[in-house]
Amino acid sequence: MAVSETPAPRRALPAAHQRTALILVGVFVLMVGAAFAAVPFYRAFCQATGWAGTVRRTAAGPEGVASGRPLTVHFDTNVRGVPVTLTSETATQQIKVGKTALAYFTMHNTSDRDVTVRATYNVVPLTVAPYFLKLKCFCFDAQTIKAHETRTFPVVYYVDGKVDRDEDAKVFSDVTLSYTLYEVPAPATSPAS
Repeated sequence: MAVSETPAPRRALPAAHQRTALILVGVFVLMVGAAFAAVPFYRAFCQATGWAGTVRRTAAGPEGVASGRPLTVHFDTNVRGVPVTLTSETATQQIKVGKTALAYFTMHNTSDRDVTVRATYNVVPLTVAPYFLKLKCFCFDAQTIKAHETRTFPVVYYVDGKVDRDEDAKVFSDVTLSYTLYEVPAPATSPAS
């Protein structure tokens, strides 16, 4: 006669272990969510504060007293793996602190296909970046350049007069505004109605 073995009954995890497991799962979900949210939050933080050389975007022109101090803005353009050239109308521009300035940049698509690009931008020296504000720029949105098309874009900007109150920033008479183009997916088109 064979003796049948019955499995031992499963014991439930103690409440403390269940709570620990639940906390660990919650921490894991929070960390994954934070990883996905980090880039947009970092970009928004940099644009709001001018931190790390990121130029601030604004909807209003210069306010307050303009010192009128001369400042030379150098334009630097770069392209990363995209069949589009980016050039500035001039290599440098003389502006007055606290006054609005206008510069033009040209993109030319050298390929046989439409290309959608986005520009990243920054200003050096970093101590001047929080005072460098843009009102209008091709860099605010992705740009689709058709095959062999050439387009010129205006950039409206100013250096806030508050720069002259910053001991670390007011010593500079030259700043560089740098752009780098990279390809992004084309925007989705809505179906015809």
